[in-house]
Parts: sequence; C-alpha cells; structure tokens
Amino acid sequence: MRILVFLLSTCFVSNMGAQSMDAVRIEATADLKEAIASLAELREQIETEKIPLARKVSVLESKARKLRGELQHYLRLRDNREASLIQLEGEVKESEADLDYSINLLNDYISSWHHGNPAAEEVLWSAQLSTLLLESQNKGTREESFEACFRATLLSIEAINLSAGGISFLGNAIVPPEGTREDGTFWSIGPTIFFSGINGSAGFLERSFSSIQRQNLSLSSQSVLTSEPARLIPASSSTSDLINQAIQRKSSNQEVVILPMDPTLGKALVMEKGELSVLEELQKGGIWIYPILFFAVLSLMIAVVKAFQIIKVKLPSEVASLEGNYSGPFELLRKTSKGYQGKNPEILEEILYEAIIDMQVKLEKALPLIAVTAATAPLLGLLGTVTGMIDVFRQITNFANPENSELARGISEALVTTKFGLVTAIPSLIAHALLTRRLQGIISKMEGFSARLVRLKQENLEQNSKDSSDDSNS
Repeated sequence: MRILVFLLSTCFVSNMGAQSMDAVRIEATADLKEAIASLAELREQIETEKIPLARKVSVLESKARKLRGELQHYLRLRDNREASLIQLEGEVKESEADLDYSINLLNDYISSWHHGNPAAEEVLWSAQLSTLLLESQNKGTREESFEACFRATLLSIEAINLSAGGISFLGNAIVPPEGTREDGTFWSIGPTIFFSGINGSAGFLERSFSSIQRQNLSLSSQSVLTSEPARLIPASSSTSDLINQAIQRKSSNQEVVILPMDPTLGKALVMEKGELSVLEELQKGGIWIYPILFFAVLSLMIAVVKAFQIIKVKLPSEVASLEGNYSGPFELLRKTSKGYQGKNPEILEEILYEAIIDMQVKLEKALPLIAVTAATAPLLGLLGTVTGMIDVFRQITNFANPENSELARGISEALVTTKFGLVTAIPSLIAHALLTRRLQGIISKMEGFSARLVRLKQENLEQNSKDSSDDSNS
C-alpha cells in the first residue's frame, strides 16, 4: 500500500515538473532572444560610438605626445638653465677674483710708485692720493674701489709725465752739515732733482727711497700725508753755482739753460763725501788708536835704525885671511886674530866667540821691540773692537731705536782699531822676520870667518914653531 502511494506521488510530481521545465525553457528562450537583441543593439551602439571615441582617443594621445614633448623640452630648458646658472656663478666668481687681483695689482703699483717717489715730490701728490685712497676704502663695491684705484694710477702716470718733462716747485730741504731746513726751489728732471736754496745752498737731492719702516706700513689715506724730509747732497762750488744759475734762468722763463748731470744719481757725490782723510779716520778709532799709533811709530823708527845698522854690515866676498882688508866686525875679528900672541888656538877661538857675542848683542839691541809691537798691536786692535761693540750694544740698550750715527760711531771704532792694529802688526812682523834673518846670516858668517881665522892662526903658529926648531938644529 505504501509502495502504491509512493508511486502515485512520484508520477504526479514528474508531470508537474515536465510542465514546469517547458515553461522555463520557453521563458529562457524568450529571455535569450531578448538578450541577443539587446546585445545586438548594444554592439550596434558600441560600433556607432567607437569611431568618435577612437578619434577622441587619437586626438588625446596626440595631445599627450605633444604635451610630453613640451614637458621634455621644458625639463631640458630647466636643466640647461641650472647648468647655465652654475656656469654663470662660476664666471661671476672668476670675474670677481680677477677684479680683486687687478685691484691688488693697482694698489701694489700705487704703493710702489708712492714709496719710490723722492721725498721732495711726495708733497705734490700726497693730498690727491690721500683723497683717492679714502674713496677707495669707503667704497662698498669692487667696481667703485677699482675706479678709485684706476684714478690713482692715472695720477701716477700724470706725475711721471710731468717729472720726465721737468717740473719745478717750492719746498724745503735739509742742508748739511748743520742739518738745518732751507726753503728753496726744486727742479725735477727725470730721475734727477736739483735744489736751489734762498740762502745760496744748491746741489742734488738724495734720491732716497722710503725707509724700510715706511715700506712695511700699509698704504692708507693717512700714511701718504707723512713724508720724510728731502736731504741735499753737497756739491762743489762750481756745480752749486751752475745749478743756481740754471734754476734762476728757468724761473725767468729762459729757454736754454745748462745743468750738470750725474749719471750715478748722486751716488758718486755721496761716495766722495764718505771718503775720509787719514786724520778723520784716526779720530774715529777712539782712545785705543793712540797706543796703536805709538807702537807703530816706535816699531817704524826701530826698524829703520836697525835696518840701516844691519845693512851697513858688509859681508866679505873674499876668503878669510889674516892679511886681508875687511870692514865692520869682520875687520875686528881679523885684527884680534892677528894680534893674538898666544900659542893656544882654543883661547883664540874663545876670544873671537866673545867678540861675536858682543857684536850680536849690539846688532840685536831693541830688535825684540819690533816683535813685541807685532804681537801687541793686534791685541790693542781687538781691545778697540770689543770696546766699540760694547758701545754699540749700550746704545741699543739705552735707546729703543738708536740713531744710525750713534751705532756707526761704535762700529767705526771697532773696525778702525782693528784695521790699524793689523796695519801696525803686519809690517812689524815682516820687518822683524827680515832683520832677524839678516842678522842670523851675519852671525853665521862671522862664526865661519872666525873659525877660518883660528885655523890660519894655528897654521902660522905651527909654521913658526917649525922654523924655530929648524934654526936651533942648524
């Protein structure tokens, strides 16, 4: 029964399912057709809209490529501009460095020109140069500083042109030997500057460049206003008169004037002025020059006397003989030998030796003083050197910046005493050596001469004794 019921239920369900499947199929087919129609419509719509969209995409892609090209161009421009900016900055730095170098060169040239100017000419350009240097120091930019330095350079060129062509101006100079300042007229022609004072002093000016202390100072608007005084080099009276006349003719606007020229720029006059006489040089030797001179004079006198005495002794040119004719001590030896009446030759030899000793003492008398002078004079010169250097260091100790003349005085004393000590010692030493050698030669000759006389006397005695024995035998 249960099975029957199950079968009936199954058949009923199957029938119902078959009807449902057909309905679903029909519905699905309708949906499919509708979908296909929609798809076709959609495809048609897509095909319809695809061409404009493709055109728009193509346009947009073209525009994108163009914009991308412009972007690359702008990027390259930016990179180029950055590189150009870096290069420009480098060029600016190089230009600034070149400008600084040029400014330094101009400053060095201006400083060299200012320090190379003679003291008399510095006052002509110091005010203008001070103004330009002040402008150069106060300017903020390099260009303005360069402009001020360039104007100072133009000022130096103007000064050089005027000096080369000849320029006259008023001023004052220190006139030796008193060292007083005298007003007058300067006339600068090239490297030579002439001066004619109102009191008649005339000559060349020392073309002394700035001192080392001034050259070490940095050039500033204040330093150029200070200048060293101009110093006159004394000239001969004829030269001074010629300079006075020339400057007077120049002042009266006469075209032709005659001027003395010094190719050495005053150095010859300075050297001539610096040449000292013997008396002036001795005065610079200080107190120790007097004992040196005393020993020099003493040794000279003794050397002359002893040289005359020793040279006066003539050496015999003949062989020693009891009957010969000789001069000086050799004649004394001959007479002593001939007058000897004894028979012992040794006693005669002693007598002759004593005569030689007496003559040697006489000839050597005062000769050791020359040797003492030769040994003492350098020591006195050394003593003068020590005292002179002590005086120099005393000046340095007492004064922070001693005058050159004070230092030169001590150095002169040191050098002069040494010089004259050597001048005294060397000739004394040579004279002592020559005279001693000459004397030793005379003594040696006298000894040989006396030995010959002793031998001759001995032969005479032997001959006399032999003759006496022969007479007695006969």
